[in-house]
Amino acid sequence: MNHIAVSITIEPFCKETEEILTAELSEIGYEGFLSETPVLKAYIEAMQFRESHLKIILNTYGIHTYSKEFVAERNWNADWESRFDPIVIKAGKGCSVRAPGKEAMVPVWPPVKWRLVIEPALSFGTGHHPTTYMMMETLLEMEQDGLIENKQVLDFGCGTGVLAILAAKMDAARPVHAVDNDRRSVQSCRENARRNRIAHKVAVQLGDASLIQFGKYGLIMANIQRNILIDEMDTLARGLRPDTGHLLLSGFYVHDILPITEAAKRNNLVLSSQKEKEDWVLLHFIKSTD
Repeated sequence: MNHIAVSITIEPFCKETEEILTAELSEIGYEGFLSETPVLKAYIEAMQFRESHLKIILNTYGIHTYSKEFVAERNWNADWESRFDPIVIKAGKGCSVRAPGKEAMVPVWPPVKWRLVIEPALSFGTGHHPTTYMMMETLLEMEQDGLIENKQVLDFGCGTGVLAILAAKMDAARPVHAVDNDRRSVQSCRENARRNRIAHKVAVQLGDASLIQFGKYGLIMANIQRNILIDEMDTLARGLRPDTGHLLLSGFYVHDILPITEAAKRNNLVLSSQKEKEDWVLLHFIKSTD
């Protein structure tokens, strides 16, 4: 499928403006974003592109500098793969993530316990973004503490499936559940699970929070937009096992901590730990037994 890539210059640059633009452009069909400060690059299917709609949003924030280019389908993945250099999280007992075709780089890496091969495609869970990185880092810490093995795990908003795949490699209870409301993400997750030879350990479903099973999960991961987290907090909490299930939330900024923690508190979730990376945040909650 062909796309239009729009490069928007935000001057003076402001993270909050970038976040607002991302949210508003998502509402009119833009489905992928790259932050290249001070430029926000946004992708939309070519047939859905309406320059007049784009200008209305940009003019609202006094932005007049942008450019657009046609991106053929065969070039989309190449664009992403060219940006997707292999990464290592916690050398030794940690994990590595690489794209297909990057095998030549593996021998020079430090040793790791888990090796993942992820095709970026139209989803963005490769470990490079601070939120995905913190999620994977926390999973590794939980695994070392014995909190993953034999636990039923849900990756809500799975994207490429990188988190579900890592949990499955850690011997979480079979199958790890992966849910996304985007058909291409569901396909991407399934393909990556097969690529990592654990398709039998990951069950991928197309849908929303209504698929979350009551009292089922020892761990739920949700790396998605803050408003969805707040709106679905009661559903996420109900999905956790009553014997102190764990909830990992990311996909939001430091200034979003208060409304998210307040929503969690209303649902008997206790904050266990917090991480920050480049103004992005991960919150780790545990379900209260009270």
